[in-house]
Amino acid sequence: MKKNRLLAAALCLAMALTAGCSQDKKQETDTTAAAVSSAAGEEKGSYPVPKLTFLCPSDAGGAMDNNTRFLAPYLEKHLGASVDVINMGGSACWVGWKHLTESPTDGSMISYANFPNMLTGYLDPAASIGMDRTNFEFLALYTSDDNIIMAKKDETRFKDAKEFFEYAKNNIVTIGTAGARTDDAVAVAMLEKELGFEFQHVHYQNSAEGFAAVMGGHIDVLMGNVSEAVNKGEEIMPVVVLSQERSEYLPDVQCTYENDIKVAASSSRGVIAAKGLDPAAKEALLKALKATMEDPDQLAEAKKQGIAVTPIYGDDFEQWMEQQEESIKGIFDLLDE
Repeated sequence: MKKNRLLAAALCLAMALTAGCSQDKKQETDTTAAAVSSAAGEEKGSYPVPKLTFLCPSDAGGAMDNNTRFLAPYLEKHLGASVDVINMGGSACWVGWKHLTESPTDGSMISYANFPNMLTGYLDPAASIGMDRTNFEFLALYTSDDNIIMAKKDETRFKDAKEFFEYAKNNIVTIGTAGARTDDAVAVAMLEKELGFEFQHVHYQNSAEGFAAVMGGHIDVLMGNVSEAVNKGEEIMPVVVLSQERSEYLPDVQCTYENDIKVAASSSRGVIAAKGLDPAAKEALLKALKATMEDPDQLAEAKKQGIAVTPIYGDDFEQWMEQQEESIKGIFDLLDE
């Protein structure tokens, strides 16, 4: 896949096209955070540490960044400590996760995480990560976000799932992802296995680059997530959701199963900490995360943004990780290097 890497590298400058939009999104979210914190009316500093850093191991502009910034003010409200979001992208999130494991375990830092991205990273026998799931505490799964194929808004070669798959069967179709071992890439591999033919892959460093590419017509379609499609609104054209049924957030968009394509794929995201987290901090975080995910205001706003809240906590989250690991091992040889 050397050619794909060259394509990805050549298009990295596309990130600049979305920088202004990402900054506006950040400012809007920060304003929301301030409003929620003010409404809470709580004195900060009672948590085991007065300030919590919530790490997003991805650059600004994608679903992970949006989710992290969305959750932060509600977590601050229920934790009773200041919560600051920072971005630390690179190496398919492993730059951030490595930083997490090297930080104090006093409860001063947690991180957002996405799956199967984390699993494909450490399951790669050629990887030099030196870490796996045993290096982390899995606190709470937040959402499972269905994968979706999107095209530019004025696409004319196909207008729905049926026409897209017919077109892809007879033409070379370039499909972008947020990285070679991300949930997007896993979804593409699953689709190729079911369809019996391949797409031309273009792997970017993050979702923002992929959106710039598809909206600019540099690739045919982009594999992403439903929440991203909802947030982009009329800027893109949703083509097909990789699910057994249509998404409640995009009810007019066909799903794979109704086209007799037995593929369902999603990106799951949740909150983790470094192994050895202070027990008092862990207990407080679990309590605050549960309150956050059950917060009526959070749930109402999440629905507007196309976020399907599917919480799993603590030990149940750990067991879920083990099950996901076994599933990924079954298709790992289909993924690009």
